[in-house]
Amino acid sequence: MKTTPKSLRLHIALFGRTNVGKSSFLNLVAGQDVSIVSSHPGTTTDVVEKPMELLPIGPVVFLDTAGLDDTTTLGEKRIGKTEKVFDRADVIVLLHEGDRVTEFEKAVEAKADAKKIPVIRVANKADLLPVGATCMSLIHCNST
Repeated sequence: MKTTPKSLRLHIALFGRTNVGKSSFLNLVAGQDVSIVSSHPGTTTDVVEKPMELLPIGPVVFLDTAGLDDTTTLGEKRIGKTEKVFDRADVIVLLHEGDRVTEFEKAVEAKADAKKIPVIRVANKADLLPVGATCMSLIHCNST
């Protein structure tokens, strides 16, 4: 079987706050346990790469990153590694919790925009929104 070299694959980087669910999202998309998942913030230390076929796009590499707001003792090193992913990303999937889009997420989008990297926002943990929260609140937060 022929394989596409990583350098020729579309690189899709997962960005977001610590413990927003980037690794869980990757595991769901990949259909396997690629990244370690924990309720403890700061589980992802190094960038996790997952090459795969994503239909109908074709060959891609997902890049699971550490949270950009990591305040642990190793946080500065983790953030440094994550920042370098901006130089490798063709597309950024920016995960945020439910309807919560803050200046933090907007700053990530601004950095991506400056580098001309398209951003796809994903409202993760929508199941944790209060009962009665509607799709409209998610649509609103993704239009800001």
